[in-house]
Amino acid sequence: MDDLIKIVNKDTYYYYGTEVSDRTIRKDISYMMDSEGYSAPIKKGMVGHKAYYYYSDPDFSIMNMPLTQEDMGRLEEMIRMLGRLKGLPNYLWIEETLTRLEDTFHLGERPDGIVAFDHNPYLRGMKHFEPLMDAIMNQKVLYIYYYKYRKTIKKREIHPYQLRQFNNRWFLVGMEPDMADKLPLVNLPLDRIDKFEIAKDVVYQTYQGMNLDEYFSQVVGVSVNIKAKKEKVVLKVGYPDAEYMISKPLHSSQKIIEQNENYVLIEMNLIFNYEFETAILGFMNNCQIMEPKSLRDKIEKRAKIIVKNCKQSGVF
Repeated sequence: MDDLIKIVNKDTYYYYGTEVSDRTIRKDISYMMDSEGYSAPIKKGMVGHKAYYYYSDPDFSIMNMPLTQEDMGRLEEMIRMLGRLKGLPNYLWIEETLTRLEDTFHLGERPDGIVAFDHNPYLRGMKHFEPLMDAIMNQKVLYIYYYKYRKTIKKREIHPYQLRQFNNRWFLVGMEPDMADKLPLVNLPLDRIDKFEIAKDVVYQTYQGMNLDEYFSQVVGVSVNIKAKKEKVVLKVGYPDAEYMISKPLHSSQKIIEQNENYVLIEMNLIFNYEFETAILGFMNNCQIMEPKSLRDKIEKRAKIIVKNCKQSGVF
């Protein structure tokens, strides 16, 4: 113990200008031996009336054991939780990882999934999910071969930043140098990516703009018109649609400004886009756009097209 105190105090005095006591050293040893600490294989021997301490395993070091028993317990809980999740993209790789972790921590059989995500495993392009995620994490520039409806495939240079989901569809968010002066971020649906390759001759440009969550919080969906400004929209929604819109807000800025037994006035502030218009259309049989008139005109125009198409199809 005298030797331990001496060597410990040599360092503590050098770094902190103070010394530790015999009691502190003994408490630390007890913690190291405890399962809540490092479960260190410390043994106590006697030479006469003096005790000495040693590792039963000469190769043991807390530096080789980065996880405490408490950390391991938390990790086990995380593994069990992940084992309950179903419907994540490319779930197979998660399944394989969990199996290896279970073997490491000697866990029992995992329970059946108790949380299920609304995910379409047959969505085209999901094979790209994992390699795109790797490209983002490793900051690799991509040459993406992308195609639009009825158009030929186009090679695009993309600096990837995020994989983002909206309406059960996944998008790759990144910067495209050819578009950067007009659009700081582009989003590419994974189902429109034919293939991609790593651009080894291009230096990756990190994202320097607004926080991505904040950037997309301006809209419903993923289409952001950076030249547009947020606008206030007021909707007069009747029941039962009002209850549905309250329980599942269309946008994070949504708030109730008036509510009675007949209707609810809901206000939002956001940048209008096609996704928002489409969401509004789903409630128009029981909803009035009080303001702005520009949004009311757009919805009316789309509604007329819907009526026209229905008449042409023989529905009316």
